Amino acid sequence: MKNSPQKEKIKVKEGFLGQRMIVIPKNILSSIKKNALIASLYFTDIGVFPNASHHSMKRKHGSKQYILIYCYKGEGIISKENKTITLKANTFYIIPPEVAHDYYALKQNPWSIYWIHFTGPQAPHFYEKFITEFPDTAPQLSLEERRIELFENILDVMEDGYSASNLEYANLSLWQLLNAFLYERFFIKKNRQFSEDNTIESAIDYMKKHLDLALKINDVAAYFNYSSSHFFTLFKKQTGYSPIHYFNYLKMQKACQYLSFTTMSIKEISFALGFNDPLYFSRLFKKIMSTSPIQYRTEYKQ
Repeated sequence: MKNSPQKEKIKVKEGFLGQRMIVIPKNILSSIKKNALIASLYFTDIGVFPNASHHSMKRKHGSKQYILIYCYKGEGIISKENKTITLKANTFYIIPPEVAHDYYALKQNPWSIYWIHFTGPQAPHFYEKFITEFPDTAPQLSLEERRIELFENILDVMEDGYSASNLEYANLSLWQLLNAFLYERFFIKKNRQFSEDNTIESAIDYMKKHLDLALKINDVAAYFNYSSSHFFTLFKKQTGYSPIHYFNYLKMQKACQYLSFTTMSIKEISFALGFNDPLYFSRLFKKIMSTSPIQYRTEYKQ
């Protein structure tokens, strides 16, 4: 990773078999900052250290960038602000700028890591999302090869040089890479089985399969063996909406599809979505979509 004289101490014994690393030159970084397409979020360094025995880094004054470290095998330690974070296989952590820190691979089971330094006006928002959800731990991830493929793809592209297209593609891919860590439940494969740890995702899936019903919060909560109040709290915490509001948004999303792709009447659509009163359905549609069902259908077909 980056090395500034007298500010950082790095210990790497003869490198690591299979290691790869890209450090973007300063003049290239200047061109990135002038490129409106990628200036808001970009990386300065990226690499992979497999089986990184004896690897360690100490920065007394921190880094100028955010640092994401993804441990895909083995173990290592990150220390910062009197906190010690253990990274094990399929965990990650983000270190903020200007914060003294050190990290190292454990001797008995040295880590294998991908890492990236990133910055830009959007970078603090990604970090805020991370530290709010995971203030004291390194999140455990599902084993997902596509996450590693994203790292490798960026490295492949950057090893081909610093053309404008290469820089744009690699830095736009950074958004997807960060999403793969911060929004894992959307990134992992769609055919996953739901578990107790993702009850809300299961509840949304249940809602989508029952858009033709007039479900109430008691119905959904009972299906997952929760009290209504506890389920409401869990659901709103994760989605930002009450279960019924979310259910109605899903219904209106389906209504838009009916209006756009079928010749079903408003009354038929209303009944198909569990509304016995077409007038109520139309009022709710207008409230959510800011246009009436008839206007929506007319505008879409133009």
